[in-house]
Amino acid sequence: MAVFCLICCMTSLSSQEARDTVLWNDWDFRVSPYFWFVGLKGEINRPPAPVNPEEPPPPKYEVDVGFKDIRNSIKFALMLAGQYRGNRLVAQFNFSSLILESEAITPLELILEDNIVNLTYFGGDLEVGYRVIKNPKFELDALAGLKFFYFGIDVSTKVGGSIPVEGARSRGWMDPTLAVNIRYNPHKKLSFVGYGDIGIPGIGSDFSSQFITMVQYHFTKTFFTSLGYRSYFLKIPEDEAIFNGQLQGWIARLGFQF
Repeated sequence: MAVFCLICCMTSLSSQEARDTVLWNDWDFRVSPYFWFVGLKGEINRPPAPVNPEEPPPPKYEVDVGFKDIRNSIKFALMLAGQYRGNRLVAQFNFSSLILESEAITPLELILEDNIVNLTYFGGDLEVGYRVIKNPKFELDALAGLKFFYFGIDVSTKVGGSIPVEGARSRGWMDPTLAVNIRYNPHKKLSFVGYGDIGIPGIGSDFSSQFITMVQYHFTKTFFTSLGYRSYFLKIPEDEAIFNGQLQGWIARLGFQF
């Protein structure tokens, strides 16, 4: 009898926990401003040559900088994500932008003086999908859509420290995308979230991919915070590319749902 009562009690607690998880996860719209502590690792291809120096600039310039290296160079940053979730339909967007101004990322420093380089990035994705698995503990969404990314680089410098000159290049791309969302809810206030996508090559880029992993905590049924890591890989044809490589770093969100 004691064993039977214990089993009944454990079943009741498990059922209550499942109901609580469903209640806290009962939302249709979610909006979450965030900040990406991004770093860059890769190549800047064919930086703009503002003049015709005696020795032309190299076709590629290696960059490997973390957020701590570029944080003082950030002139503008705006990042926002959102999602609609119906019974089975899912629609979501993600947008991030960053403008850096620095004297450090330049291949012309041995020839020219007072180099100022502006590197601009805008990127995002828009997807629609289907909730393949839907239960209180585990969810899986299959998605398809588009991702876009834009890079611009501007160089202003002085020849011999006195003659001002400028140069600029910019380009945008768009890729069809296949993606997946994964969510595991071990507790009504705690979730482990994953997102991954891959760009279909041959239209915009040679290859693009992205993954995001986060731990999400709910203060209330409306407000939550997330901490995780994001990596974005780009491979553009070299005759068109401005930047090839990875944008990666920690990501922090503060959002609300209703």
